[in-house]
Amino acid sequence: MYINCHSYHSLRYGTLSVNNLVSQAQACNVRVLALTDINTVTGIYDFVKACKEAHIKPVVGMEFRSDNRLLYIGLTKNNNGIGEMCRLLTAHNCDGAQLPQKAPEFENVYVIYPFSNHPKTLRQNEFIGVRPEQLNFLIQKEWQEYLPKMVIWSPVTVSGKNEHNLHRILRAI
Repeated sequence: MYINCHSYHSLRYGTLSVNNLVSQAQACNVRVLALTDINTVTGIYDFVKACKEAHIKPVVGMEFRSDNRLLYIGLTKNNNGIGEMCRLLTAHNCDGAQLPQKAPEFENVYVIYPFSNHPKTLRQNEFIGVRPEQLNFLIQKEWQEYLPKMVIWSPVTVSGKNEHNLHRILRAI
């Protein structure tokens, strides 16, 4: 399962259309796919529809960022989870509330923190995402207690060199 995929709904970041993302996942025999656009869920309806047509289980999520810094990724358990994430984002966008550094106590959302930015204590629904280049750190004693709460995390944002160049241009804007 890919737990951190971006579409072009991740403004100034993603390059893939929802349909291209799902088509490429289907070509790779992916069975479960999560869409986690940055601070938005605008692509979820097209995503769910495309996944169902491709016989892929869709997981709706969101990547929470503040000032270009990844705070955490939310993956919903159900429709109530979408509401929980949207209320948090609405308070940020409409009321000026800061996104918390630590995820609120979501009841219907799994939370994945980046390896470099996780709380000391994790709740039952919270995990640490480990990228392939970070695996060598896991042999250190300080990380042993966290091993059961770790997941493989490899973001999907582009599908090739041309899209990577477009991604770089978007990031520079």
